[in-house]
Amino acid sequence: MDGIESTVRDLNMNICPNRTSEARSLEYEWGALHEEIEIKCFYEGSSVLIIGENKIEVTAGDVVVINPYEFHATIDAGTDKNRGKYHLFMIPLDVFSTNGVDVVNLRKILLGNNMAFHTLFRNDERMFEILTRIVDEFEKKQNAYDVAIVGLLMEFFAVLTRKGIYSIKTSIKRDNMRLYRLLEPAIRHIRDNYKDQLTVEELADLCHVSKHYFCRAFKTLNEKTAMEYLMEYRLKIADVLLSSEDKTIEAISEACGFRSLSYFCRSYKKYYGLSPSQRRKN
Repeated sequence: MDGIESTVRDLNMNICPNRTSEARSLEYEWGALHEEIEIKCFYEGSSVLIIGENKIEVTAGDVVVINPYEFHATIDAGTDKNRGKYHLFMIPLDVFSTNGVDVVNLRKILLGNNMAFHTLFRNDERMFEILTRIVDEFEKKQNAYDVAIVGLLMEFFAVLTRKGIYSIKTSIKRDNMRLYRLLEPAIRHIRDNYKDQLTVEELADLCHVSKHYFCRAFKTLNEKTAMEYLMEYRLKIADVLLSSEDKTIEAISEACGFRSLSYFCRSYKKYYGLSPSQRRKN
């Protein structure tokens, strides 16, 4: 069933069993930004992801939840023998709406109430078991399998809401959605080309806005400038390489777009509180 991508009846919910992690800048199967809730249920191997501003390491048994309009990337897919494998679920916010009646209104819970789900659930047996049962129903397609999937999905979100929902500082309201969509080409370009020497002018041109407006909008959305965002992203990539690669520190510095080794070491220590060589020893 590898590579299957299908929609469950009229629910517009995509279930993709048995996917294999790939290290790349952004996962574009569903677009760099999407309103759906993305769930990854890892059943084998390991991977390192960046979700929003956080770097997380996942192994078999972990469940990852990506909120609407949240950037995410796989930056280390694991070795060939231990490459992360997972079941993927793309859940629309209106999945539980039937004829205009909201049984569970995820849109209101998240976007309306300024809430978000926690990202990582390690070795949560109940969550893992529910998601595995959904995949089993999807693959076997026995009578009323779609009804069973909806029931299991409601159970999953009940568990998720009890265990992992919190209030967020910045509301994903209409103005923020507009900024997400406007700035998406620039953020995508940063994550695809972080090794290059990027400029604010270049990023603003990708979004078809003036440099002044771009700088103001980017800081409003991300609470940091585009160059600060680029620097942090480079350092996070470097941190993963330091812990999982045999490359020299100088080679890692070059691979992450730093012009000199000394500048990389200073920047890394300022951000993480220890030098790259200390990080490698640890």
